[in-house]
Amino acid sequence: MIVPKDNLIEGLKEAVSEKNNPKRKFSQSVNLIVTFKDVDMKRGDVKLREIVVLPKVPSKSKKVLVVPSFEQLESAKRAEPNVVLTKEELQKLMGQKRIIKKYAKQNDWFLISPDTMALAGRILGPALGPRGKFPTPLPSGADVAEYVTRFKRTTIVKTKDQPHAQVFIGTEDQKPEDLAENANAVLTAIEGKIKSTSIIRAIYVKTTMGKPVEIKIK
Repeated sequence: MIVPKDNLIEGLKEAVSEKNNPKRKFSQSVNLIVTFKDVDMKRGDVKLREIVVLPKVPSKSKKVLVVPSFEQLESAKRAEPNVVLTKEELQKLMGQKRIIKKYAKQNDWFLISPDTMALAGRILGPALGPRGKFPTPLPSGADVAEYVTRFKRTTIVKTKDQPHAQVFIGTEDQKPEDLAENANAVLTAIEGKIKSTSIIRAIYVKTTMGKPVEIKIK
């Protein structure tokens, strides 16, 4: 483990405290920020794009758009994603740039049946790419409800051209202990993809509008 759990809990308690984080009229997200040192991002020293299922379900779930096969349609609906489109409905979006951009903005995950991936790439791809989003294939089985539900609690760890990653780990109304468990899942994923934990400069947690709180690494 990169960070002792007690250190994570202590930092998260401070991040969500009213002193550090005045109450807002909405439930704020809690993010984990990991910064790196002595790395060349252009050379690809750190290149992260990892999907992490959060152990503790956030009260504000991620929004999922699903384009299932005909056989998967009823199963996908049972999971109550944000949007369900049939292949035919997706096809009708061709050229509807305003609607496509709206879907791209309002949803976090795009789960597509394998036989529709090429079509989804043509129609949704131009709007998803600039936002750092991408279509993800559904499994081939008919029962996909559990898979769709899992993505409601899934976050993504990614880096671009700057030496840091900022990752959603939950919401401020969750217990610090639960947020710490989610943070640890993200840190474990990062640790498994970097050459050494020595390149980690610092780790912070913060709410959407709150101040960053540095976590003691040791």
